[in-house]
Amino acid sequence: MKRFLFLMLALGCNGSSPSGGDGGNPPPSDASANGDGAIVAYDGGACTDPLKTGLVAQQTGVSVDAFDCQILNWAQVYGEPDPMIFKAIIYVESRFDDTSVACPNDPCGVPSGWSTNEAGCFGLMQVVPACGDDPGDAGLLGNGQPNLTTDSTASGWATSIFNPDVNIHIGISGIASNRAQDMKKFSGCTTDQYTMMAVGDYNSYGSTTSCTNVNKAYDDGVIAAYQQYAAAANYPAHPYTD
Repeated sequence: MKRFLFLMLALGCNGSSPSGGDGGNPPPSDASANGDGAIVAYDGGACTDPLKTGLVAQQTGVSVDAFDCQILNWAQVYGEPDPMIFKAIIYVESRFDDTSVACPNDPCGVPSGWSTNEAGCFGLMQVVPACGDDPGDAGLLGNGQPNLTTDSTASGWATSIFNPDVNIHIGISGIASNRAQDMKKFSGCTTDQYTMMAVGDYNSYGSTTSCTNVNKAYDDGVIAAYQQYAAAANYPAHPYTD
């Protein structure tokens, strides 16, 4: 169970504005798993970008296109049908501030041996390593505690929870896990319904109780951002409905 996903965030609760997409766009050429199935991180190269909006985020002024290649990569790796939805989630969670730290309520408590500062929500997708199940121990030190390196020139940056590639990997893998769990629990839903179910569970795990009974308050904020971004990118938006 992807427990690190299930939180109420200070920034996430303030969600406002933006618009949406389809999974039929070509993935970046450097986004894939290798031949033996191992996960391949985004290599830092250029990518074909169907998510490009030319917009900046409210409040932070960060380009909303800054992390598109990472989003496209991990959406492909985990078979997620609509990469634009992750761009909208990042807006709701952090306003594209990759240094964002929130969750003063420590949603999964403080694990033994950890400091309070290590138990919060971090980065673009506000992931919570204290809740466990980071894919392949992404964002963690050898001792299992979070790597909170913030200096992008430091030796530990490659595995830091704040590194956008690592952070987006954790967030998208969690939503993919939510989707798989919801598909097992609730049969017969549409792909778009499973997306909304998984996204709602990202904010509050277990909030999904049927194909249409989802975390509407959170999903509506994500959809608003999704629709704005899709329109700006001329991206074929999915018609998400509850």
